[in-house]
Amino acid sequence: MRPIVIILIVVALGAAVLTAFLATRFLASVQQPVQVTPEVAVGGVEEVLVAARDIKPGDVLVDSDMRWEQWPKSVIDQRFVVKASAGEDPLAGFRDTMARRAIMLGEPLSNAAIVKRGDAGMTSAVLAPGMRTVTIDVSPRTGAAGLILPNDRVDVFMITNVRDFAGVPEDVGRDLLSTVAVEAVMRDIKVLAVNQNLSRPEGTGPGLNAQTVTMEVTSEQAQKILVATQLGQIVLTLRSWARNDVAAAEDAKAPIFVTDRSTSKVLDDLMRGGLATDLFEMPVVDEQPEAPRAPAVSQTIRINRGGAVTVESLGK
Repeated sequence: MRPIVIILIVVALGAAVLTAFLATRFLASVQQPVQVTPEVAVGGVEEVLVAARDIKPGDVLVDSDMRWEQWPKSVIDQRFVVKASAGEDPLAGFRDTMARRAIMLGEPLSNAAIVKRGDAGMTSAVLAPGMRTVTIDVSPRTGAAGLILPNDRVDVFMITNVRDFAGVPEDVGRDLLSTVAVEAVMRDIKVLAVNQNLSRPEGTGPGLNAQTVTMEVTSEQAQKILVATQLGQIVLTLRSWARNDVAAAEDAKAPIFVTDRSTSKVLDDLMRGGLATDLFEMPVVDEQPEAPRAPAVSQTIRINRGGAVTVESLGK
């Protein structure tokens, strides 16, 4: 091989090695995170009282619901609560108060967002604009066994006796009229309070021993519920917190009312006369024919009594 060729090969290999080395150094410098020096806020920082969790309307605030967070002085509003001197208790003004509206995690707390327990208008403060309250009596059977809590969503159903509405006497036999009907009065209603609790009391179990349930409704809805309480028995059913298109589609397909005839196929057939009456009679067992008797065998005997002979017959 000629010397010039060997020299060119060595130069090419050296250039390739140098290029790979430089490329590696360049990529390493690009991928290395840049150390950013935190900028000191202009004017310094202050500790502001913020929500430590998402707080729902009606929730009673405790110390664990609040925390201190550093905020730049330049963005602190006069409504915010700034940590005071060590001798004071800034949480005292918020402890055991109730949230007037929803407070998001990290949102600064202010007096406008809370209501002190016992204040006049405390319940009306958590009502949405234009809404009303209506209260109904419940039992474990009509109130989902006490599992309905404040801020839950429920459906309102009414159980009625159709014969009472139509004035049909009880002694009337089969006819085309049902006896029991269940009607959906309204759906997806917010529960505002159970008994006199606007939130679940601390230390209680998964439910409450409920005697009354107060719901947040419009004026028209309140009137319908009050009328329904006079027409029949009101039953509440608990809804899922998930509110999506599937739930809306299910509500759209759900029937407005259901009767005993649409629930029981047997009852519907009875009222239509489709079931024969002999289906309800005890089956008769066929009697077995009496077995034929064997023909009687007739026999005669002679009896001698002191010389007098008589003939006696045995059998037929």
